[in-house]
Amino acid sequence: MARWTGWWEQHVLGRRSMHNLVLDVAADGTVTGGGEDCVGPFTFQGQFRPDGTISLVKRYLGRHWVAYEGQNSGEGIYGIWDIPGFDTGRFALRPLGESEDACDEIQELVPAGASNRFTEK
Repeated sequence: MARWTGWWEQHVLGRRSMHNLVLDVAADGTVTGGGEDCVGPFTFQGQFRPDGTISLVKRYLGRHWVAYEGQNSGEGIYGIWDIPGFDTGRFALRPLGESEDACDEIQELVPAGASNRFTEK
């Protein structure tokens, strides 16, 4: 599994970092992994498609789940998370280089050719 860094935003909580984030992208596009954030530990499962879009489900252990839909920007993944019937917001994920520190926060990623749904707050 590769080390990643990431954040999500919610209008009430602001931008929140993910920690100890690891993701594995298999040759068939299957994504698995996990990490932790201010809500608690979580797992990720999903699919990276050939067109550069990704769908993930983030499951907080013993709690709720969150749908993540994003686009590969060339630098990382940027998109929208959604808790159906509750709230939605933006997120960004990117792999860390071998010498990078997970504390190096992702700035704004602009998806190449993405629709406005990924850039709206």
